[in-house]
Order: sequence, then C-alpha cells, then structure tokens
Amino acid sequence: MRGSRGWRERLVGLDNSGNLALSLAAEPERFINVPAHEGDVLEISAAGHRLMFELGARLARHGGAALFIDYGHVATGFGDTLQALRAHRKVDPLIDPGEADITAHVDFAAMARSALASGAAVYGPIDQGDFLKALGLDQRAQALISRAGAAQAADIEAARARLTGKGVGEMGALFKAMVVAHRQLPVPPGFQGLSRGAA
Repeated sequence: MRGSRGWRERLVGLDNSGNLALSLAAEPERFINVPAHEGDVLEISAAGHRLMFELGARLARHGGAALFIDYGHVATGFGDTLQALRAHRKVDPLIDPGEADITAHVDFAAMARSALASGAAVYGPIDQGDFLKALGLDQRAQALISRAGAAQAADIEAARARLTGKGVGEMGALFKAMVVAHRQLPVPPGFQGLSRGAA
C-alpha cells in the first residue's frame, strides 16, 4: 500500500484486542518505485511470477502449451482484490480463518510478462466469453438446444449466457483466458487474430 513514505507491504497481525488485523510494514519497500496516490494498493504475486517464469522456461525448452483460465484483469493497475468467500458469499478474510476460501484476482498482464521473459510465446489474455465463442460455444449450444426439450433448452441457454455474457453475475468478462506456449507451435485455437507474444 502506498503510504506517506512510499510503498509498504501489508501484513496480517493482531490488534490490541487479539483479533487478526491488517497493518503496514515499518519500512518502505526499497525496490518499488511506482508513482501513486497515498492509499493506493498494488498487488504483486512473487510466487505467481516464479511459477510463470519457470513454466514458460520449461515450455520454451521442451515444447508444449499451457492454458490458464481464471478471474482477473488484463492490465496491471492499482486496486485491492483480496476477498474471502464462504457459502458463495463474501466475508471478511480475517474473520474465522480457515473457514473461508481466500482469493485475489490474477494480474494476467504481469504473468504474461514473466512468461515472455522466460522465452515462451504468450497469447492473450482475452475475455473468457470471447475465447469460448471463438471455440464455437454458440454453435454447440444451438445444436444442443435444437435437440432438447423446452426446459432443458432454457437451461442450456442460461448456462451459455452465464459463461459468455459480460453483465453482472456473468463470467464472460470477469474470467480471462491466456496461453503460454513454445514459440514454434501454431496459434492455439481461440486465439486466432492475436499476434504471438501479445500481452
């Protein structure tokens, strides 16, 4: 988090009542020099960068491709995406530790930079809805609907809309798709029209 003295890591500790609470490291980060306003949050996943660099290097050396689909954003930016979910509802991530799933959005642009630095090719990220449509999801859903009864056809259409739609409660824009691959492989399905190494 950006403070008055620069960027400082957010830490989890105990408050005066013995409850879990967020605080800031005493000393600023020496190697982060990104202009921002006080209070801005910049999420950095060191483990994610290491994983993507190692995976990209392995694919660059030995061949193959990896497809990533998750919720996240296509451009690195400021924002706090830390959240906890229990029984499909958002809860405070510091209340009842171990009883909720804690997650954050993937910074696909940052992961793409790590993969490119390792020598791999990167395609995407693109919206999940666009990816699934490029693979023929609309045509497949229509073929299934044409053979289904009315109730089942409505379920198929609802599922299609949820996976590809870009409105509230739909996954088509929230989720992204990205491929990391050996540079000699052809453009992967769903990513035609993107230049090799796009990020």
